[in-house]
Amino acid sequence: MMITINEDNLFAVIIKGSLGLLVFLTLGGWLLFSSKVGLGAFAGGCIAIANFFWIRNVLKRILGMQPARATLYSQFRYVGRLTLTGLVLYFIIVSGWFSLAGLFVGLSVIVINIIALSLYSALRAGG
Repeated sequence: MMITINEDNLFAVIIKGSLGLLVFLTLGGWLLFSSKVGLGAFAGGCIAIANFFWIRNVLKRILGMQPARATLYSQFRYVGRLTLTGLVLYFIIVSGWFSLAGLFVGLSVIVINIIALSLYSALRAGG
């Protein structure tokens, strides 16, 4: 059964694919390397997916606002998201429980999934 990817379900497809990739990378890191690599991949993937949700939420709110208010709101949310993500990453890195390599791979799950979906769409369209 083929699932058609369109604007209505694109976000859900990206999230489901990223969660699947996150499970695969976490288990692969854990089984093939060490528990630190698996934990790093899991932590990085959770951060990436949470950031993706947060960005989508902010964009949905901005589209319904007046232009002057939207600019200030988006700037405040961007700085807040960046600060919170930086603090979480700082504590993950200094804790010593997580592998940096696993963390970097986990942080890339959204990007890997979007690239895979782009290639899939291009190949399916005959391009």
